[in-house]
Amino acid sequence: MASSDACAVPVAMNTMIGAVTGLAASFHWLVTANFILSVLLALWMLRYRRLYYTARVESEQIRETIDTLSEGVYRSTMDGRQMQANQALVKLNGYDSEEELLSSVNDIATEWYVDPTRRDDFRTILDRDGVVEDFVSEIYRHKTRERIWITESARLVRDKRTNKPLFYEGSVREITETVERLRLEEQFRKLMHEVPGALFQYSMKPDRSIEMTYLSPGYERITGIPVAEAMKNPEVFMDCVPDADRDSYRHSLSDAWGRQTSWEIEHRFVTRNGDRKWLRVSATPEFRGSEVVWHGYMSDISQRKKSDLEVEKLAYFDTLTELPNRRLFFERLTSAIEACRENGQRAALLFVDLDNFKTLNDTQGHDVGDQYLVEVAKRLRGCVDEDDTVARIGGDEFVVLTERGGNDATAARKAISTANRINSALRQRFEMGNLCYRSSASVGVVIFDGQENKADEILKRADIAMYEAKASGRDSLAIFDPASLNKANERYRLLADLRAAISRGGDELELHYQPIVDASGQIISAEALLRWKHPEFGIVLPDRFVQLADQFGLACDLAMIVFEKGISSLASWAGDSQLAGLRLSINTSSHAFANERFASGLGQLLKAHGVAGSMLTIEITEHVAGQNRQVVAQRMRELKALGIRLSLDDFGAGNSSLNYLKRLPFDEVKIDGSFVADIEAKDSDRALIQTILGMTKTLGLSAVAEQVETASQEQFLKDNGCDTYQGWRYAKAMPDTDFRAHVRKTSPRPATALTAGTGGEARSA
Repeated sequence: MASSDACAVPVAMNTMIGAVTGLAASFHWLVTANFILSVLLALWMLRYRRLYYTARVESEQIRETIDTLSEGVYRSTMDGRQMQANQALVKLNGYDSEEELLSSVNDIATEWYVDPTRRDDFRTILDRDGVVEDFVSEIYRHKTRERIWITESARLVRDKRTNKPLFYEGSVREITETVERLRLEEQFRKLMHEVPGALFQYSMKPDRSIEMTYLSPGYERITGIPVAEAMKNPEVFMDCVPDADRDSYRHSLSDAWGRQTSWEIEHRFVTRNGDRKWLRVSATPEFRGSEVVWHGYMSDISQRKKSDLEVEKLAYFDTLTELPNRRLFFERLTSAIEACRENGQRAALLFVDLDNFKTLNDTQGHDVGDQYLVEVAKRLRGCVDEDDTVARIGGDEFVVLTERGGNDATAARKAISTANRINSALRQRFEMGNLCYRSSASVGVVIFDGQENKADEILKRADIAMYEAKASGRDSLAIFDPASLNKANERYRLLADLRAAISRGGDELELHYQPIVDASGQIISAEALLRWKHPEFGIVLPDRFVQLADQFGLACDLAMIVFEKGISSLASWAGDSQLAGLRLSINTSSHAFANERFASGLGQLLKAHGVAGSMLTIEITEHVAGQNRQVVAQRMRELKALGIRLSLDDFGAGNSSLNYLKRLPFDEVKIDGSFVADIEAKDSDRALIQTILGMTKTLGLSAVAEQVETASQEQFLKDNGCDTYQGWRYAKAMPDTDFRAHVRKTSPRPATALTAGTGGEARSA
C-alpha cells in the first residue's frame, strides 16, 4: 500500500502543474495553483512521515521479536566483524549487552572458533552456495573462554543492482549437551562391546508379560540369539532354558518380585547349536506403579561350573606340598577338640617353624625354597603315625595334630617323641641340585583336652610355645606353659608402646657407644647400640623390640630415628678435639634398606648436620644383601655416591658371603663374633679367621673383629693382620657422655684423620 500511494502523488502533481501553466496568464489562477500545490506537497510529506514511523515501529517490533528468540541471530561484515547480535547471541557469548559484545569481538576466526580454520571452511561454503546450513563447530564462549559446541546457519546478502556481497546474517544454536550426549552414547556403545557379559533391561507387566527395553551386544555372544530378535520376542530366551530349570527360574523371579528384592539365579542354558552352558543372572527391580523394570547383568559361568569339582578338591590341600591346608586343618582340629571332650582323652598339636627359611629363600631364590618345602613335607609325613595330620598353614609354617593320646602323660610322651623325630629329620642335609643345605626347626607343643573349644586359641598356644623354642636358640622344642601367655601379652604391649614412642619422635630411644680400636689400642671408631628407656620396664634391649618393628611395619621409622641420633652424635664429636675424626657405623634392617627413600633420607640428614658421608659406615647383614639383587646393588650405589662406607656384617656365618664380596661394593667385612669367641679352643675357627683375613687383604678390604674379650684372642688377630678390634676387652657400650669421657681418658691425643680401610660399625639391633 505504501508503494502505490507514493506513486499516485507525483501523477497528481504533474496534472496540477499543467493546469497552473495553462492559467499562467491569470494572477488569480497562479495564486490558486500555488495554494493547491502547497496543500498537495504537505499531504505528500505527511504521508511519507506516517509511512516512516510505521516502518520504524515495524522494525522495532521485528527487533524485539528477534531478541526473544532462543537462538542467537547476528549480522556480520564480510571480513568477520559483527554488526548486530540479538540477546540470545549476547548471552551465549557470556556478555550482558549487545554493545559490550560488539566492542569486544574483533576477529571471529581467531577469537571465536577453537579451530581457526573453521572460519575459512565457513566462508568457502558461503561464497560458493550463498548459504550455510547446520555448520557444527566447537567455539569459545567469548567472554569466559569456556569451550562449547554450536550449530550455525547463514545466508549471504548481496546488492540488488551490482550483486556485490554486502554482509551475511544467520543464526547460532548451542548444542553442547547434544554433543556430550552423543559422545557418551558412543562411549557407552564401545564399552558395551567390551563387557564380557550382557546388560539387560526389561519391563514386566502385571500379567507377567515382558517388554525388552535394552540388550547389550554381549547378549548375542552369550546366548547366540540376535539382539533384534530377542527385543521383539523375549520368550526365545526361555525356549533355550531346559525344562528342569524353567520352574525354578520363574519361581525365583516371582519370589524376588513379591519380596521387592534383588534377583539372582544360576541356571543351565542350551544354545540353538546345542552348546550347553551355565548362566548367572542378577538384577535389581525398579517399581513403577503396577509394573516393575528389571536392570540386570547376565554372565557365562560355564568355566567356573566346570572347574567347581577341581576347586573343591584343591580348596582343602596345599598345591605345593599336597598336605592339608589351613582350612582342612582347622576342620580336623575342631573335630579333635570335640572328640577329646566327648571321650575324656587328650590330643596334642605341634607347631613347626623352619629356622632361617627366609634367608634360604632370599639368597637362593623361590624355586629352591619351594623344593626345600616339598622335601620338608615328605620328611614330616615320615615322622608321624598314619592317623596323624600334617598340614601346611603358612609359608614355612607346618602343624602336626596327634589324636588318641590317652591321658596327659601319654599324650605328652607321644608329642615329645614326635617333635624329637621332626627335629632330627630336619637337621639332615638337604640336597637340591648343586646346593647342599642344612637347617633346623623350632617346634612348639601344646596338649589339649577339649575344654578349650576354640581351635584358633589352641593354635595360638602352640605358636607361643614355638616362639619359646626359637628364643632358646632354635633347633629345639618347647611345651606350652600358661605363663607364656604373659610373655605374649608383653610382646604386644611392647609393640603398642614402641609405636607410641616412635610417634613422639623417639625421645625414649637412645644410642650407647662401644669403642673400636686399632692395633695400637687407639680408639678410631664406635659401635652404637640402641637402647629403649621404657617408662615402666626400664632399659629394654633391641632383641626384645627390633623384631617387632620389622614384623609390624615400624622398621623404616625406627631406622631413621637411629640414623638421626647417630649422625647428630658425629656432628657433635666433630666439634670436640678429643673426638674429632671418629667414625660411626650403623646396622640397617632389610625393610629400611629396601625403602627407595632410604639413601635420600640419609643424604638429607648428613647435609642437615654438616657431616661428611665418609664418617658413616652402614652395616649390611648377609640377609639384607641377599634380597633382590638389583635393588640391593642400586641402593649401595646410592649410598656410595654419598661417600658412605659399606660393611658386610657377620661374615663367615652364611652360605654365600664370598659371592657378595665379589659382586657388591663393600669396603670392609666384620668377622662373626662366634668365630672369635672360639679361636682359643677350635683349630677350625682359627683356620677360618686366618682365611678370612687373608682374603680381605687380597680384595683390598678392611677387617673388623667383634667380641674380642681376651689378650690371646687379640694377639692372634694382630698376628694375622686384623685391622680393628671391638669387644669387652676394650669397653662395654656406654651412653654418649660416658663414651666421651672414656675417649679422653684412654686416647688423650686428638683423633687423627682415618685412613681408608679403617672403620667401625653401629647397630640398631
